[in-house]
Amino acid sequence: MKGSQNASKREALTSHKLEYLVDGLKATFSIENYLGGVYYLTPDEIFHENDTYIIQESKNTSQDSLPKLPDIQDGLFKLILFSNLDSLTLNGESVSFIAKLKLTAKNIVGSIVFPDASPLEIESFLENNSKIFKNNQKEIIKKLALEAENNHKLKIEISSN
Repeated sequence: MKGSQNASKREALTSHKLEYLVDGLKATFSIENYLGGVYYLTPDEIFHENDTYIIQESKNTSQDSLPKLPDIQDGLFKLILFSNLDSLTLNGESVSFIAKLKLTAKNIVGSIVFPDASPLEIESFLENNSKIFKNNQKEIIKKLALEAENNHKLKIEISSN
């Protein structure tokens, strides 16, 4: 338990060159299961928007038109865990929350947020970026849309860096 807590604290102090943080700080929090296990985690960011807290993992590339699949899978794994939390409390008060995966890359035209985007908006986004996305990247984007649609507390944003 102490190792997890110390690792979480170290990660909270680490900032990467391409990591843009909305409030300039990472957050740490603990997850407790019904058997008393406590896990200390550090998402890239937790920020407040309207009446909702957003637990965000961000993946960025300055070299390609979409982050690499293993990076996307890593972010998605963490957010599926976060999005399935029963509750989130801050200073003893229960707060509303969602989990969000933010993917940024060079030369992307426009942005899109799943599951908010309609099928027509998805096709338009893919068409506007047809010169930069390879076929396998287009398939990844369509699968991310499906993932967000099937997980009610998960949002995925794709935009330019």
